[in-house]
Amino acid sequence: MSSKLPLPELATRLALRPKEAAAVLGISERKLRQSLGRIPHVRLDGVLLFPVETLRAWLADQAHTSAGNAADALAKRVLEGLRK
Repeated sequence: MSSKLPLPELATRLALRPKEAAAVLGISERKLRQSLGRIPHVRLDGVLLFPVETLRAWLADQAHTSAGNAADALAKRVLEGLRK
């Protein structure tokens, strides 16, 4: 029997609980909680919530930053190769 949580319908949700956010991101809930310092979230009366639109924007920004870092690293290697 599978214990996977079905993915929530994001079009109708304002925020996700930790298990739902982890499932949508494709990571474990434990990894999600370990990354709370980097992943946008709010606490409402002790309840941890992940706003859907904020999470989408954050993930898009992370992808852009990662791509930028990869491009910067490649450019640095190319320049170092040209200097030799």
